[in-house]
Amino acid sequence: MTEKYKLQQEDINSMDLNGDTLAKLKQILPEVFADGADGKPSIDIERLKIALGGAVDVESDNKSRFSFGWSGKKQAQALANQPSTATLRPSTHDSKNWDTTQNVYIEGDNLEVLKLLQKSYYGQIKMIYIDPPYNTGKDFVYKDNFHDNVKNYLQLTGQVDDEGNKISTNTDKSGRYHTDWLNMMYPRLKLARNLLKDDGVIFISIDDNEVHNLRKICDEIFGEDNFVSQVVWKKRVSPANDSQWFSSDHEYILIYAKNKFLWFPYRLDRNDKQNSYYTNSDNDVRGAWNSAAYTCNKNKDERPNLYYPIINPNTKEEIYPKETAVWAYSKETHELHVKNNLLYWGLDGKSKSPRKKQFLSEAKNVVPRSILDYTEVGSTQSSTIEFLKIFDHNFFNYTKPIELIKRLTLLSTKENDIILDFFSGSATTAHAVMQLNADHTSVEDGGKRKYICVQLPEATAPESEAYKAGYKNICEIGKERIRRAGEKVLAEWTEKQQKSAQATANAGLFADDAENNTAPTSLDIGFKVFKLDTSNIKPFDANDMFADDLLVANRSALDLFYELVLKQGYSLDNRQCVLDIGGTRCYALVHNDNTPFVLAVLDDTVKPNFALELLKYALTLVIVKDACFGTDEIKLNLLATLEQLQNKDNPLQIRII
Repeated sequence: MTEKYKLQQEDINSMDLNGDTLAKLKQILPEVFADGADGKPSIDIERLKIALGGAVDVESDNKSRFSFGWSGKKQAQALANQPSTATLRPSTHDSKNWDTTQNVYIEGDNLEVLKLLQKSYYGQIKMIYIDPPYNTGKDFVYKDNFHDNVKNYLQLTGQVDDEGNKISTNTDKSGRYHTDWLNMMYPRLKLARNLLKDDGVIFISIDDNEVHNLRKICDEIFGEDNFVSQVVWKKRVSPANDSQWFSSDHEYILIYAKNKFLWFPYRLDRNDKQNSYYTNSDNDVRGAWNSAAYTCNKNKDERPNLYYPIINPNTKEEIYPKETAVWAYSKETHELHVKNNLLYWGLDGKSKSPRKKQFLSEAKNVVPRSILDYTEVGSTQSSTIEFLKIFDHNFFNYTKPIELIKRLTLLSTKENDIILDFFSGSATTAHAVMQLNADHTSVEDGGKRKYICVQLPEATAPESEAYKAGYKNICEIGKERIRRAGEKVLAEWTEKQQKSAQATANAGLFADDAENNTAPTSLDIGFKVFKLDTSNIKPFDANDMFADDLLVANRSALDLFYELVLKQGYSLDNRQCVLDIGGTRCYALVHNDNTPFVLAVLDDTVKPNFALELLKYALTLVIVKDACFGTDEIKLNLLATLEQLQNKDNPLQIRII
C-alpha cells in the first residue's frame, strides 16, 4: 500500500507540455497514435492526414510559402517545452505580510519561472503586461542556455561564480543581433500564452527596434486572428532636440488576446471633459443632452428606404437629405423620434437637417482608443517624478508611468483577477495594481486584484547611484519600491476612508446607506518573495529509492513544502501557515478561515491521533516525509484513514517522500 503513494519523478518536474499536448490529442484522435520504436506512443502522420481530411501538410518544406524564420528558432521552440526540475524557494524575511498576502514577487530567470508556474497557473492569468528589453544594444542580459538554463542563471547572477555577475549585451555589431533577441522572447511568450485564461490578454511594450519582429512571433504564437491593436503611447511632453533625425516621441503597446472573441476591453469611465459636451439649452426634463448627425454616408440608390421627406415642425418645410446621403433611421423609427421629442433643429429651429438628442443619463462608457496620450496616462517625465516620490534618486533610465499600467489593468481586469509581469524591472506593475485597488473599492470592482512579478536579479553597476545606495541588484530596488509604495498607498487610502466615514456621520446616514459600504477593511500591500534555485530533491535513481537520501542538505522544510505543492498544481498566492494537527506540526495551505486543504508533515514525528484529526477537514493533498512516521503501525493507520477520505467528491492526493 505504501509504494503507490511514493513520490515520483513527475512530482518534481514542471508541467510536461509536450506530454500534455499529446495526451489531449490522444483523447480527441486516439486512432492517429501508434507504438514508437522506444515503446512510447507516437503520431502516425498518414493516420493524422486521414483523420483531418488531408489538412496536414507534410511537404511544406518543398513549397514556396510565407514563414518567419531565424537561426535558433527550432531550439527556442523546443526550449519552451523542456520541463524544469528547478524550484522556487520561499524567502519569508524578504517578504511583507507573508501570512496574509496574495501577491507574489519572484527572483529568477523568467524562462524557468514560467515553466514552474505552468501547473499552478495554467489558464489562470487574466492579464499579462511586460516591458521586455528593447534590444537597443545596452539593455540585454538574457542569454538562454539550451542545455542547462538554471546553471546558466546561477552563473549570471553570481550565485555559483566567485567572479560575480556576468552581464552580456547584444550589440548591433553582433551577427545575431536580432536572432538573440528573438530566441529570448519566443519561448517566454509561448509559455506565457499557456498561463492566460481563455478571456485573457497580453500587453507588450516595445519600440521601433523590434516591433516588426515582435508582431511576427506574436502572430505565430497567439494567432493573427487574436491580434487586437498596436497602441501608440505618446510618451514625451517636449521633443528631444538633440535627436539627429526625428524626436522619438512614442512607443508601442502590442495587444493580443488568448481568444479575441472572448476578450473585450472594459469601457472607460467618462471624464468631466467628455461630459461637458452635454448641455440642456431647451430645459429638457430628461436632463443634459448632446446631439448626433441624423444622416449616414449612403445614397438613395443604395438605401432607397432611407430616402424620404421629413417635416420641420417650426417652418413646416418638407426636407429631404442631400443627394449623397440618406437618413440614418427608417421612417417608422423617425416617427418615434418625433413623438418622443428627440429631434433638435438648431438654435433658431430652422435647420435644414435635424440632429438627434442623446442624453447624458443614457451615455455609455467610453471605448478605449489606439493612441494613449501622456496627458491621460503619463509620460517618461512623470514616471521619473513618481519614482522620486518613493526614492531620493532615480535608479532607472526608463520606467513606465503608473497611470499607463493602471489604464491597461482597468481595461482588462476586475476583482480577484491575477496580473502577471515577468519583466518586472522597477516594479511599476505592482505599484499600479496596489494603487488601482485603492482607487476601486466599490461594490462592482472590489479592489482585490493580485499580481505576480518576476525579475532577474541583474547586478547594478558599482558606479551607479543604486549601488551606492546599497542596492546590489534590480530585485532589491523592486522589492523596496513595493514596500514603500504600499505604505504610501495604504496611508492615502486610509485617510480617504476616514474622511468618507466622517462625511457619512455628518450627513446623519447609516453605514448601510453609504456609498461603497462593502469596501474592504484593508488593502493587500504585502508580497511573498520566492527565489529560483535548484531542486530540493535529488534526481531519482531507480536503484536507490531511500527517502532519506532524496533530499538536498541545508534546505528547510518550508523550501520542500513549496516545491511539492507548486509542482502538484497549487498556486503561490494561497495562504500558508504552520498548524498543530493532533499534536503534529504541519505545514499547510489554508482557506481564509484557516481551515487547511493541503497538509505536509516534514520535520516532526507523526503522533498516534493525527490520522483521526484529519477526518475533520476537506483535504486535497497530504504529504508526509517517510522519516516522520514513528512506527509502521502509525503509517498504516494514517494511510488507511486517508483512503477513507478518497472519493469522487474529495479527490485526495497522498504523497510520501
